[in-house]
Amino acid sequence: MSTQTAAVRTGTALREAVATARRSWTDTATAGGAAFALAAVAPFVLGGLIAEDTLASGAYLALAATGLGLCVGLGGVPSLAQGAFVGTGAFVAAHVLRHTQLPAELCALIGAVAAAALGTAAGFAVRSLDSVRVAVGTWLLTWLVALGLGALPWLSGGGQGLVVPTRRLFGLNPTPLVHYELAVILTGLCALALLALRRGPFGLDLAAAAQHRGAAAALGVPMERLRVGAFAASAFVGGLAGGLAVQLEIVADPTAYGPLLSFELLVAVLVGGAAAALGPGVGVIVLGLIALAARALGALAGVSASRFQPMLEALLLLAVLTTGGNAIVPGAIRAVRRFRRVPARPAARAVMPAPKRREHLRAEGLVKRFGPVSAVDGVSFELHPGTVTALIGRNGSGKTTVLRLLSGTLPADAGAVRLGQHELAGLTPAERVHAGLVRTLQSRRAFFSELTVLEHALVGANRTRRYGGAVRTVVSTPLHRAENRLAETRAVAALETVGLAADADRQAGELTGSGRERLMIAAALATNPAVLLIDEASAGAAPEELELLKTIFIDLKNQGLAVLLVEHNLGLVRAVTDQVLELELGRVVPHKPNSRL
Repeated sequence: MSTQTAAVRTGTALREAVATARRSWTDTATAGGAAFALAAVAPFVLGGLIAEDTLASGAYLALAATGLGLCVGLGGVPSLAQGAFVGTGAFVAAHVLRHTQLPAELCALIGAVAAAALGTAAGFAVRSLDSVRVAVGTWLLTWLVALGLGALPWLSGGGQGLVVPTRRLFGLNPTPLVHYELAVILTGLCALALLALRRGPFGLDLAAAAQHRGAAAALGVPMERLRVGAFAASAFVGGLAGGLAVQLEIVADPTAYGPLLSFELLVAVLVGGAAAALGPGVGVIVLGLIALAARALGALAGVSASRFQPMLEALLLLAVLTTGGNAIVPGAIRAVRRFRRVPARPAARAVMPAPKRREHLRAEGLVKRFGPVSAVDGVSFELHPGTVTALIGRNGSGKTTVLRLLSGTLPADAGAVRLGQHELAGLTPAERVHAGLVRTLQSRRAFFSELTVLEHALVGANRTRRYGGAVRTVVSTPLHRAENRLAETRAVAALETVGLAADADRQAGELTGSGRERLMIAAALATNPAVLLIDEASAGAAPEELELLKTIFIDLKNQGLAVLLVEHNLGLVRAVTDQVLELELGRVVPHKPNSRL
């Protein structure tokens, strides 16, 4: 490629990026930009009211809190280890500064990498735990780091701490003002990254997994890998904040990075708004106000303010939790939106890309036993492209167990499942989704109520991405932007297939029960599957909704998909299916057309 051609392509890509940024710019973005502009000039406006080193320390705390938002806000993971990551970055940077002549900014970066390594290990350890166990596990990690620093004087410097040599920072004299402005810039960049990730595939997948793990797993969301990534990114930012803040303080004090710091950072994130770009920063400002209130109470009581501050922070967190998690920034955004109607997205017309994989599925001799009971006993069948096969039977006959065996959420004791020429034995549910086999769940609660209808479908469309990684999302590469357009087209087309395109901007939780079932089908369809496994789509559907379901299944056949439909409504079965398999006590039996299910 010639230099001129490369320059032309680069210029085109930059113009597209600017145009995309203009289209996505909102009043909220304007408010956020204004907030950071005010923060940048705060030392000049406040004058001598607040010391510059105090402002700089608070700004680094805001950076660490914004990093925690990557974990808590995006993934819904209540990490109580951010203080440990800050301390890790601080002490690693301090030792590198003391024993090398490396630039100050590089020393801080090394501290951040060390913290990210610890965060990766922590994320790997808690990747499959529920929220309560994650909180307990990360709290124990914070105590381990604090106790380790106290027990190893050669590492922490003992009660005196480590004296950190001062060194120029980015070629500038490291004054508190320089530290403050650097912290504000880094916090702004981290907030932008948080915003981009929240809107991108990384954030949507994490949010989906946090809201319903089963439904996310059924769509192939790699929840455990995403959690580890969120922990690593959060720890990196925390370590960077610690590695820079320790150069401001000049002394690395081990008592400054105890469990209280982790608790305060979590309070800041939850009070300000975990998923909001400005939320953690606002939460840190609230912590500053609490510190002032604690000093006033301490002066009245004649005791140290440190006795009141944790209590006030705990009371504030309790107030937020007992009011349903109503944080400051999201609450302000909702209040503004009540007075300003947001124009609805126009109903889009999109053509669903034809499935690239028109493959048949073959199940051979599937067996699943639970103790002495055979839930599935030698089940065999084939699903062909462009057909709908019904799997019927009384409750307890083994229908859902068959779906679980096919989707990989339950291992078979015997038998095989083949998609085309590929054996699926040993593949995880996510790997089977990528291979083209997708399942919807039976429960009507198996959806992501806090996402919009379009975002719900985009979680499925994310499985077709190649350039949806976190780094590409933050940088917004040309390939990523092009893939965004294709993913949205696919998602809208899937919604159109199930009759929900006009509801794209509604919250998924506002849909009726039948609408949620259709939304689950749309999300599965957006993965570009070859085979769809659908579990009781008509449960509780009204007559007009049954007619819509008939149209949907006929459309799916016309698109060339192979569909296995577990269904109790025999009227729907007769209207749309090409073959019927009836289960009885885990075995396929000759179908009795007049049987009552």
